[in-house]
Amino acid sequence: MELVRLDEKMRIRLPKRISNRLKLAKRATLALELKGDGILLTVPKDLENDSDPVLKDMLKRPMHSDTKVTRELLEKWEEEMYQ
Repeated sequence: MELVRLDEKMRIRLPKRISNRLKLAKRATLALELKGDGILLTVPKDLENDSDPVLKDMLKRPMHSDTKVTRELLEKWEEEMYQ
């Protein structure tokens, strides 16, 4: 377990040990998933197989997406994933 602080823009910096182990490149795409009171951070295997075009767009271009990510939207996606 690694403890990190959010910066003033609510961002985290992954510790070098973790980014090296996962072989992450700069500006790599990561997926966040709500799990109870926590968040699961994963490296998506293949974005091309994602059937949701909005989610695909957000993962490929997170700073340019027109979709505002809200708790309700994440919960909707989570429900759809497990149906």
